[in-house]
Amino acid sequence: MNQIAKEDVLAASEGLKAIAHEIRLTVLCHLLQGPMTVSELLKATETEQTNLSKHLSKMRMLGVVETEKQGNFVQYRIANPDWGEVINALKKIYCPD
Repeated sequence: MNQIAKEDVLAASEGLKAIAHEIRLTVLCHLLQGPMTVSELLKATETEQTNLSKHLSKMRMLGVVETEKQGNFVQYRIANPDWGEVINALKKIYCPD
């Protein structure tokens, strides 16, 4: 049996902590459909701007989401496609069709 490096387990644990909040998971579920602006995410998550900004900032700092300037708007998207796979796996478990 292969050993799993402690550093890898710690990194995975930190990554899961980065998404382990209902607002952050909601944002990521919406971002699976493609990049979105803050305005679009506010409407989709039905949360207050300061609260959403706090969560987007944390996910950006931890490398879960990234931004791209589009004219006067900033679009958010999932930074690594592998995060999409994680979110899809969670959706299959907790939100089956």
